[in-house]
Amino acid sequence: MGGVGYREATVQDAGAISDLILESQRQFCFHEYTPEGQKLMAEVCGRKALKHYLERGDVYFVAESNDKIIGVAGIRDNKHLAHNFVDAEWHRQGISKRLWELASRECLRRGNPGSFDLRASTYAIPVYLKWGFVQTGPTDQEFGITSTPMKLDMAAG
Repeated sequence: MGGVGYREATVQDAGAISDLILESQRQFCFHEYTPEGQKLMAEVCGRKALKHYLERGDVYFVAESNDKIIGVAGIRDNKHLAHNFVDAEWHRQGISKRLWELASRECLRRGNPGSFDLRASTYAIPVYLKWGFVQTGPTDQEFGITSTPMKLDMAAG
């Protein structure tokens, strides 16, 4: 493994980001989804969808090593952490947290007052709790996708 670099994502990264997200979902989340949920996730995280999110200006940062995207954090509507994935070989090295810091800082620069929300997979809940997010409702399944609503209010911390 080489060093890790971080940068804001471009539209040209859509395919690699989509591949990373879907592979991570297959490894860590799909077992909790219905077949319909798996299909929906493949659609909303597909290459076309990622290209759309990047073109409309959502905040995305990537981590790279040896010219390969190994991590991504994406924030929709300047407040909703929609994507936060790191290649399994790179887990537990602080990459996800660094991507979150970069993306959230950009959202703050764009006018976010310090309030963020997300829908966490069961696998990711401990990470978000460690970062200061709190659970705001029960774990549920919507459209076949199991997740838990969480929120972070930086002003309160």
